Amino acid sequence: MNDIKTPIHDFLLRYGAKNPVRCHMPGGKENPKDITEIDGADSLFESSGIIKASEDTAAALFGSAKTLYSCGGSTLAIQTMLALAKAYAPTKNRVAASRYCHKSLVSACILLNLDIDWIEPDSFLSCRITPRSLGSVITDRTLCVFAQSIDYYGGQCDIAALSQVCKAHALPLLVDNAHGAYRVFTHDHPLLQGADLTADSAHKTLPCLTGGAYLHISAAAPSFFTERAKEMMSIFGSSSPSYLILESLDLCNRHIALERDKAENTMYLIERLKENLSSIGTVLCQSDPMRITVDAEKQGCSGFALSQALAENNIICEYADQKYTVLLFSTAQPPADFPKILEAFKNIPKRTPIETPLPALSIPQKAMSLSQAVFSPSKEISLDNAKDQICGAIIAPCPPCVPVIMPGEVFTEKEISALKMWGVKKVRVLT
Repeated sequence: MNDIKTPIHDFLLRYGAKNPVRCHMPGGKENPKDITEIDGADSLFESSGIIKASEDTAAALFGSAKTLYSCGGSTLAIQTMLALAKAYAPTKNRVAASRYCHKSLVSACILLNLDIDWIEPDSFLSCRITPRSLGSVITDRTLCVFAQSIDYYGGQCDIAALSQVCKAHALPLLVDNAHGAYRVFTHDHPLLQGADLTADSAHKTLPCLTGGAYLHISAAAPSFFTERAKEMMSIFGSSSPSYLILESLDLCNRHIALERDKAENTMYLIERLKENLSSIGTVLCQSDPMRITVDAEKQGCSGFALSQALAENNIICEYADQKYTVLLFSTAQPPADFPKILEAFKNIPKRTPIETPLPALSIPQKAMSLSQAVFSPSKEISLDNAKDQICGAIIAPCPPCVPVIMPGEVFTEKEISALKMWGVKKVRVLT
């Protein structure tokens, strides 16, 4: 696609060039690109003009039957996917889902009055689940399967294997690919592995403003999903989407179509940096192509301390916990960043390795449904006093924004220990 069009960007340029008297929303008038649905600007949830044209371009680039823009991040795309699944199978009310999930899955299920049959991953904060473990939770009440493609450490789920299980049970496969929008360049996007619906956060790994995301619908998915997707997205999305974000998604199409060499070079530079870090004794975990996950304890410090040491060298990391430090990159990462990162690591002293076992979490006892728990009377108490109490809220420190315990589950020492690791001091429990 050498003749890439950017209809939203072009419209905003033309509009600003007119220097109009702006007697319309928004209240801020200093940015002529910050507009509302004026004549010619189309409307996100009824798109038929410049937004539709741009979304069609994105669909062609990703190989989807239909792509929808989200100005509410992957959260809005996930809400839409689940609403579509519920509307498609209204007599079913259960989601088979990886226990490693973003809180947006849980909050969407609460709003839609769905419950979740959890699939245990292979380890703490891992998105990897097996076809066998998926098959063990599917029942005749399952309306869809929900999986995470990439976790915060860079671990990856075998979406193709899960897709075979879904096909055998005639269930749609919904994939949170928030961290994997860059996979449009690597030919292993979940759409190519059998996902029916995917949520991709463009703003995480592509050059897009925060909040810009895609909802992709596979050509193999039932036509119902393409026909009702805009309607379902409008249930959750603002009727005043940001045109700055829409323009950013529009320009992202140009990056995908015309800057493949830049993206591939960035991934090469990341791989070279991994090799160079390993050569100076930095212990790395296996991770996806867009991040570097350091086992900080092998350096003799916590992940928090390593992150702070890097910050003192003006290297700001994406995530840290007791054991690991994570650096996340964009396909448009400036090449000059990589030698700076290597030099910063060279300047950080290595000490005797330490070892702190990660919490061995299991799925806690469930006392009631997600919705029942969230909408029941509750109170805030000290985490130290939470044992044997019923959780009354989604507790998901961000990042990684992955719930350690779900509403309606009973606290044990394991969940309390894990939450202390993230610095949580107070929790909400039922009264």
